[in-house]
Amino acid sequence: MGSVTMQIKNTQRKSEQGNVLFLILIAVALFAALSYAVTQSTRSGGGSADRETSILSSASMTQYPAGLRTSVIRMILGGTAVDAMLFNSPSNISGSETVELFHPSGGGALYQNAANDIMATNTAGTWYINANFFVPEIGLTPGGSVSSDDAADVLAFLPGVSSTVCRRLNEEIGMDLSSPGCTFQISTAPQVTLGTPAKISENISSSGDFASQAAAADELEGDGGSCKVLAGLPSGCFFEPSLGTSGQFVFYSSILER
Repeated sequence: MGSVTMQIKNTQRKSEQGNVLFLILIAVALFAALSYAVTQSTRSGGGSADRETSILSSASMTQYPAGLRTSVIRMILGGTAVDAMLFNSPSNISGSETVELFHPSGGGALYQNAANDIMATNTAGTWYINANFFVPEIGLTPGGSVSSDDAADVLAFLPGVSSTVCRRLNEEIGMDLSSPGCTFQISTAPQVTLGTPAKISENISSSGDFASQAAAADELEGDGGSCKVLAGLPSGCFFEPSLGTSGQFVFYSSILER
């Protein structure tokens, strides 16, 4: 009787060992299949991840000037004239604080640099706000009895953004990236060759800057007389071939149309 019992137990143990081995083999097979699936997903889905990153980056880029616009409107409602506003960084404020956008006594706006992942160099970017340009069809356009002084828009500029973010932004706003008569940089943004590219990187920082900038405001539009791809767009991204060593992509956003 004892011998039979031992045989039964040995048989059960062998059966259990066989079952465990079978389960281990199944687990190994499933793990291998899962690893393969993840690898394939990573290879084929990289573009999707890049796309999601560019969406988030372009969103953060557009939100900041929208906040500045709100502060500017609040200053106007509080009685501050547009041509009296100054846009110095907090460390450069030295005059009347009530007309400064980035001072609590003025606009109370948050001053910040652009995030690294937005920029082509992966380093923090600098925003500039000036009245050196006007965008056709978002406000008044110089002509007839209207002077550029009246029509110059207050625009925020961020030079040096990455081409990926630039393209994503232009797609989001519905820019025609095949518009006839325009020169496009790698099918990403219209090329805009400015007479004085350095005017992008100026601020309205002292009394009289607004008037002098607005009086000599240039049209912000694509190269060529027939290129009107930026017309009517309060924000967008373009390529300036003379900025930096080989040109830069520049994001602009209207703070105040005039």
